[in-house]
Amino acid sequence: MFAIYNEAMNDSTLVSNLFIDEYMKDANDAQLKVYLYLLRCMSSGRGAGIQEMADIFNHTEREVMRSLRYWEKKGLLNLEFDGAKNLTAVRVSDLRSLEPAGESAPPAPGRVISIAPRLTPLRDEAAAAAPEKEAAPAAPAKREKHSSEAVSAFMGNEERAQLLFIVEQYIGKPLSVPEIEVIYYISEDLHFSDELIDYLLQYCVDRGKKDFRYIEKVALNWSEKGVTTTKQAERVVSGAAKTRNAPRQRASSNRFNQFEQHQYDFDALEKILNS
Repeated sequence: MFAIYNEAMNDSTLVSNLFIDEYMKDANDAQLKVYLYLLRCMSSGRGAGIQEMADIFNHTEREVMRSLRYWEKKGLLNLEFDGAKNLTAVRVSDLRSLEPAGESAPPAPGRVISIAPRLTPLRDEAAAAAPEKEAAPAAPAKREKHSSEAVSAFMGNEERAQLLFIVEQYIGKPLSVPEIEVIYYISEDLHFSDELIDYLLQYCVDRGKKDFRYIEKVALNWSEKGVTTTKQAERVVSGAAKTRNAPRQRASSNRFNQFEQHQYDFDALEKILNS
């Protein structure tokens, strides 16, 4: 054991021990950077912006928004939007009033960080995030044809419509009916959560694969391996090849970029899928 002395009490940011003990271990580097940066802004009494954080950390605005949505789901943040779906404020919860991690607890009142307005609307992805679904029975290996009424009801559901909108953002075009049926199959038959579908689309698009036959094949492969969460999907991907520890981007002098960046070699997994 050794003593630790702090000689710079000023210009510092307070991080809750509960965050370090219960929440930090499960978060990825982008989620950690975004949360710590919000604490930094809160301690200095200034606002933040989606584009600002994306530029600082060399992430996309979608990754920043996904990180904010992750912490809201954990109860650490509460995102506020205006009528035009613009993110206007982030309310940071007081962790002392939260229940232990893993138990259901409503977001506690906390300090607010104003968010700089955007020139274009930012969709309320956080509002559409649904809790991960419980483990479900194994899905059929072959996709069955669903009735037009079932597909129409799926499209008409508010949460499912938001999911389809997010998929369209990844694919870059409106979805056809057969493509919607693939998403229906992945969501309702394979029982993928919205968060896992988001990760699935990110993985496929990053590989340059926007073909829905490929997307469906990856989803079925993950389902057969028992994947129900993004953490499990990451383990499947990393298990296909050794993890390369090199940073994804050139190292930045910004101290918030010192978290270890992991990048996975997807080539081996693609060979498995194409075999």
